[in-house]
Amino acid sequence: MNFLEKYGFEKEDINEFENNTPKKIKDVILKNLELVETNLKYIKDLGTSVYKEIFINYPDMFLMDASNFSEMFSKYETDELIERLNNNFKLVEYL
Repeated sequence: MNFLEKYGFEKEDINEFENNTPKKIKDVILKNLELVETNLKYIKDLGTSVYKEIFINYPDMFLMDASNFSEMFSKYETDELIERLNNNFKLVEYL
């Protein structure tokens, strides 16, 4: 999962991800790395400071089709969405 380093993940973040994510999901992420990186880049570029927490806790979400992934966030006003996610990243479940 070293690809996460180029998105600002520290070793501790990567260890947390690897220790808390089922092997099947990690395998699927590696098989669909381009898609996962597209979605990870999108959420990072959105400007939220909790993109790492979102990825670590909801990795299967990053396997969504990229257009569906971005659409899920674009339904909301960006600044308000970022503020709410930064306050509670678990709100991503309800998008």
